[in-house]
Amino acid sequence: MAEYRNPRPPEGINSSETGLVREFLWLTAGVLGLVALAFTALALAAQWLAPKIPFDYEVGIAAPFVDTLETRAGPADPRIQAYLQGLADRLKPVMGIVDASMPIRVHFSPDETVNAMATIGGHLVVHRGLMERLSSENALAMVLGHEMAHVRHRDPIVSLGRGAVVGVALAALTGVSSSAVADQVIGETGLLTNLGFSREQERDADSAGLAALAALYGHAAGALDLYRVLQEEKGPSSTVHLDFFETHPDARRRIAAIEDEARANGWSLDGEVTPLPEWLLEALARSKAPRPPEAGAPR
Repeated sequence: MAEYRNPRPPEGINSSETGLVREFLWLTAGVLGLVALAFTALALAAQWLAPKIPFDYEVGIAAPFVDTLETRAGPADPRIQAYLQGLADRLKPVMGIVDASMPIRVHFSPDETVNAMATIGGHLVVHRGLMERLSSENALAMVLGHEMAHVRHRDPIVSLGRGAVVGVALAALTGVSSSAVADQVIGETGLLTNLGFSREQERDADSAGLAALAALYGHAAGALDLYRVLQEEKGPSSTVHLDFFETHPDARRRIAAIEDEARANGWSLDGEVTPLPEWLLEALARSKAPRPPEAGAPR
């Protein structure tokens, strides 16, 4: 009778053919891919949900941060803010913002930044650096109309919604307090700095601002001043355009798009413009002058 012997197992039977390191890398890549997919789904859900939030709720979210915003802006001639608010109030009806539940509140910042921004709760911030570069009230109206369009289209709350959802998701993964993340997203991103808007949102705001300018003055003169200023601030344009990677369209393309839209609607880009008041120019100049120290403050 033949003797039975157990066969020797082949070498490497318990070892992966691809190797442990490669399997680990594939597993890590898969987990990261699932996390990225989950974040994308959350951001898209927030983008869909955010515009459905009642505007008065958005106003309530912004309320605790308004005082901080005005404190950072610092004191200035109250006539400047009143002038900006008056111009915004004139634009509201031609922009279809007639509902009292969507208030627009304009804040003046004496900062030299060449910028303006729209934030949640209907708050707009216009910096002195930009106002000094504009040559007419018409150009300023285009700026305000553009920013008011962001509010009307609910762009700030959409942008904030994406940031808040991703921030809270990150907090859940890292163990950071979600309330701390929410405070940072709302306080710093939502109100005190510029929210990121997509190229489509910017184009829509340009279009709405142009239509409001033409409706208010009967022509669109001054519409291009803002974008010429932005083009000058950017400096000489590169021969290589990477608009696909930018959130804001190139200034030259924005100018061309506005010219095309004005032409299509019969809105002249030439016409008599309303100059900025002399007192406003003087007040802007004074707002950047060093202020005397407050009593008891270190000199």
